[in-house]
Amino acid sequence: MINKFISYSKTLITTTLLIMANLLAIYGVDYISTDFTVGPWYNAIIIVIALAIANSLLWPIFQKFFMKIIIFTFGIGAILINSLIFYISSYAIPGVHVGIYGAFQVPIVMAIFTVFITNLTNTSYFDSYLKNILKYAEKRKTRYKKRYPGVIMLEIDGLSINTLKKAIDKGFMPNLKGWLDEKSHTLKEWETDLSSQTGASQAGILHGNNKNIVAYRWVEKENNNQILVSGKLSDAPKIEERISNGNGLLVDGISIANMFSGDSKISPLTSSKLEGLAKIYDKTLHTIFLDANNFQRIFVLFLWDILLELKSQLVHNLKNIRPRLRRTIVYAAVRAGANVVLREAATEILTGEILTGDIDTAYSTFMGYDEVAHHSGVEDDDVWGVLKQIDQQFQSLKTAIELSERDYKLVVLSDHGQSKGATFKQRYGITLGDYVRRLLPDDLKVFEKKYNIDHFRDAVIPENKQIRNFKERVGNIRDVFDEVETIQNIKEGIDNRKPEIIFENEQYLNLREKYSNSLDYIRGYESHEQSTKKAENSELIVLGSGNLGLIYLTQWKQRLTYEEIVMLFPDLIPGLVKHTGIGFIMVNSINNGAMAIGQNGINYIDNEKIVGEDPLEGFGKNASRHLKRQNTFDNMPDILVNSFYDSKTDEVCAFEELIGSHGGLGGNQTKPFIVYPSEWNDPGELIGAESIYRFLKSEIENLKNT
Repeated sequence: MINKFISYSKTLITTTLLIMANLLAIYGVDYISTDFTVGPWYNAIIIVIALAIANSLLWPIFQKFFMKIIIFTFGIGAILINSLIFYISSYAIPGVHVGIYGAFQVPIVMAIFTVFITNLTNTSYFDSYLKNILKYAEKRKTRYKKRYPGVIMLEIDGLSINTLKKAIDKGFMPNLKGWLDEKSHTLKEWETDLSSQTGASQAGILHGNNKNIVAYRWVEKENNNQILVSGKLSDAPKIEERISNGNGLLVDGISIANMFSGDSKISPLTSSKLEGLAKIYDKTLHTIFLDANNFQRIFVLFLWDILLELKSQLVHNLKNIRPRLRRTIVYAAVRAGANVVLREAATEILTGEILTGDIDTAYSTFMGYDEVAHHSGVEDDDVWGVLKQIDQQFQSLKTAIELSERDYKLVVLSDHGQSKGATFKQRYGITLGDYVRRLLPDDLKVFEKKYNIDHFRDAVIPENKQIRNFKERVGNIRDVFDEVETIQNIKEGIDNRKPEIIFENEQYLNLREKYSNSLDYIRGYESHEQSTKKAENSELIVLGSGNLGLIYLTQWKQRLTYEEIVMLFPDLIPGLVKHTGIGFIMVNSINNGAMAIGQNGINYIDNEKIVGEDPLEGFGKNASRHLKRQNTFDNMPDILVNSFYDSKTDEVCAFEELIGSHGGLGGNQTKPFIVYPSEWNDPGELIGAESIYRFLKSEIENLKNT
């Protein structure tokens, strides 16, 4: 009885405050605007009543006929319609003058005041909007009702398990903490593949296959050096076509705001299914526009987040926080879009699907943390508020499940973490691409030796099958600096083809006379930096994917081997590994397969032999395993570069301008998490995104059979 009285009292107080706020908003616009006049004081009350009636009568009509326009304009159409409804409801009131700008200003200011009051009174707008979604879901329900539980998977993009634990300890994620404390859910760490980024992780999680996803972006030499980008709307569909076998995680479900669809037939805001913004329309987006006020609320939160970002920029400058990026107003809008608009849209779409009860699975990405951490810092003050808001969405979805006729299991996970640190350019005053150019001739096009470079593949590189046969015949490491006769004898098994371009090359012979083996060469060779005056003509592409760098020498359609790089560009490999910003590089040897090379040692990955110091020390116990797998991928760069990792400061340096980064090895970026129902089977050690797919797929099938 007491609880009911408290609830009624709070509702009455909140309603009174909202009415007063709306009246104040109307008078406020009247005071500051030249395009709106309220007239007599009581007109404000009439406007509030008239607007409420007009919204209830006119919004359903406009929604029915103009929904596609609303969605294609990213909700701006909803704001314009609200302005029109306000104009209509105010036009006939004596003494009221409202122009075009005034019709826009008043509803927005009223929405601002409404959001302020709901936050002040700790009132959840979602609770009231839930009634609209319930009505919408009732109309969509089918007669056949599935009895077995479904699974809702919620991804916090870029959040490592260590940062998650700190957020829980600091009290920013009370709902998730409650699930863990009540032991309804279990928290477990898993390990990403290389590369540790959304493209590879979501491909593995949603499709069970992330083979040949080299990094977030990569070059396809055989395809006219086209650069593919995992999240690009024009590229994601091509990538999904390669990785999908039709049995993805979401065959009977919905994909929301993801990079790939998991073979779902319903995929709102999913990159691989948009194929350009013209295909943004999806019926599930209707749940965002079920009343006249919801998108206005989202728009106000969007504007507020922009102000928060601008405040953050000011604080970072005043406190001289380092490392620091230059962040613009454009970025502030991008951040607000990811952190607010997509967050609210995902929650409301999921709520509609949960209450309808037809889907078996759902996977939705909440990307606000990743976006903010990239630019503000992995554990900057900015990120805790973002995580708190995401945690509130999870509680809203739990409420929806409690109201649903069908049970759903909640899973929360991340696709990777982030590692911190100043960028390569911030530390050394030069980009990786410009540094690589310094280690190459001014213009690769004029680089010419005795042999015809255009026929390099025919002269040097056997067919892939022959290379595999050759590797199978090699039991031990065969160094390029070994006696030529030894190597030639080994190579006689390959159709008697002898690539003299390497082993009779004058430059190679000079190197072999000076150095006894590869490690001696790496340690002893003094690289000479060249001018970069003709860099724009050099046939070179250097890409960054967090602290993973990809170097493509695009004059050759095939991937160059270690032996060829040493012969063609002797400055390049020693120059790279001796740079303090680089932890190790990986190249492919025609003799030995994958080689991880550091300043003081070489890890012959395929042969499981280390000469000198292990360059992979400190990068994780499975570093060799990940690199060995990666080396088999198509479209690998000629040289794969990984930045240093400082375990004392837990820092890496990105090769793109992000102070929170992921993509390579080192630190928290490879340590995401999964929170799953405690009654599920213990999956054991989870290494690689495909292991998450197998675990979730198995549990989904188990639920169907219950």
